[in-house]
Amino acid sequence: MQIRALLDFLKKPEYVADPDPSVRTLGILLMWTLVISLFLAILIGVISDLGPWNLEEHALDELFEKYSTITIFFIGCVLAPVIEELIFRGPLWFFRDSRIFPWVFYGFTLAFALVHLSNYPNLSEIWPLAPLLISPQLNIGVFLGFVRIRFGLLWSILFHAVYNTVVLGPILLLHELGISLS
Repeated sequence: MQIRALLDFLKKPEYVADPDPSVRTLGILLMWTLVISLFLAILIGVISDLGPWNLEEHALDELFEKYSTITIFFIGCVLAPVIEELIFRGPLWFFRDSRIFPWVFYGFTLAFALVHLSNYPNLSEIWPLAPLLISPQLNIGVFLGFVRIRFGLLWSILFHAVYNTVVLGPILLLHELGISLS
């Protein structure tokens, strides 16, 4: 049901709220976005291995040099979800009754994904992969937009925080244990 509603929404985005989300609904949506993002991450890994690209450099490396694991967790799993949802999903409310709402929805979703290109300090060397590199963020952006429209901004912030915790948590744990991701 939830995925069908998401697919219908993506065909014709409309600002229709459902202020009574169930934990089950949000859990199913979270599972789907994580599965799709995992598939995209594997695809990125395979394609990067096939080409001359160096995807080893990532903004997270600089964070590890400057900050503690707890600080990185706070930035990635608390601060970033709040700020990004306020910037990229918050303004959708202003266009809720507008004919251009679908364009605004997809525009903010794409902007959210594009901002994450800043995670790659060597982007000038790997720019042909840019659409693939931001595909996980495009994926989560679609789900976050849907959650924001249906259930509200607070739910999209919480959904984003849980997603980032599931994705970033194991990386932080491995780093803390001294296990390299390379």
